[in-house]
Amino acid sequence: MVGAAALAIVIGTGMPEAFALGFRNPDQDARATGQGEAFVAQADDASAIYYNPGGLTQIQGTEITGGGILTSPTFRLKGDGPGGEMDAESFIPHLYLATDFGASKSPWRLGIGVNVPFGNRATYPSNGPFQYIVTYNEMQVINIQPTVAYRFNEHLSLGAGLNIYDASTILNMHNETPPGHLHFDGDGLALGATAGLMWKITPQHTIGLVYRSPFTVTLKGNAVVNIPAYEIHASNSARTSIPFPQSVAAGYAFRPIPKLKLEADIDWTDWNTLNTVVLHAPGSVLNGQKIPFNWMDSFYYEFGVQYDVNSHWTVRGGYIYSENTVPNSTFSPTVPDYDRHVFSIGLGYSTTRFSVDLAYQYSYSPDRTVNDSVFARADGTWATSANAAVLTTSVKF
Repeated sequence: MVGAAALAIVIGTGMPEAFALGFRNPDQDARATGQGEAFVAQADDASAIYYNPGGLTQIQGTEITGGGILTSPTFRLKGDGPGGEMDAESFIPHLYLATDFGASKSPWRLGIGVNVPFGNRATYPSNGPFQYIVTYNEMQVINIQPTVAYRFNEHLSLGAGLNIYDASTILNMHNETPPGHLHFDGDGLALGATAGLMWKITPQHTIGLVYRSPFTVTLKGNAVVNIPAYEIHASNSARTSIPFPQSVAAGYAFRPIPKLKLEADIDWTDWNTLNTVVLHAPGSVLNGQKIPFNWMDSFYYEFGVQYDVNSHWTVRGGYIYSENTVPNSTFSPTVPDYDRHVFSIGLGYSTTRFSVDLAYQYSYSPDRTVNDSVFARADGTWATSANAAVLTTSVKF
């Protein structure tokens, strides 16, 4: 069947949000997003569990932090009409808890975080130009991360966490010849690790470093093929293994005065490990389909500023340049990746026990012209933009 290879290619992939990071979601806290994710060398709230576990040693008492990001990206293949456009709104939550168990002088800190570091969704009209590639695709990877950190002295702290990944995916699409419908759903578990270092050289200068290990999820579920003309309606057990990348981020924070922090970070994602994936569905026409991704590793560069107006109010701003991950040869409407310019502003209010932070983010990309993709229907000039809002609240006790 013509649709079989297309089904395999998009299994396990999701829609990215405002970054050219494949299907990685880097926005996991409003304070960080407000300053362009340049947070690795600051990481001074419970979201350090994600951004830099070494920063947890800055927590005094117990802190619970939670919120989410609401994203609204638009992707459009120019000249293809309404069916060639997608508005993929989504909400991605985050929750962190960090504590010293009342022993503020102890060098140890413990924490646990829950977030969604990978995944999103893609939706196109069932009669649109991409119906034989994807009509609906949803993938999410939930990360549960117990974390521990240790402060060696007033300058150096290290932290590490165990990543417990729970992944799931759903895909629907049409088959072209003969006409029909294809469906896949699956879920799986995997383990990984995160480690971070924070080095406060002086009160004015801090360096942060974080490493996230690669992991592979085997998605097990069902592949359903429905071809009415041939009276085919078959459901078979299916599985496929998706390798997720390692990443490294480094940051430098400079505080010229106590109220002002300037930070620059660089983040590398090793997507070039995602090359060819194989779908296993014994007894199905989809069995043995090879999945070409051939993605490229990429960097994104983050610059942020934070200024404490007074003891309660803080303002933030940031800029990110994010490199494209998906080459022309495997460009798909499911993951229409671009080079991106990302701008953000943020506002925070805090008291001794409570804080609330809000950030707004706008992403702009130059038009991308695609030629000779394995999905011929995806060739052409693509345009995109995205808006996002992040809200995070914290309680300390």
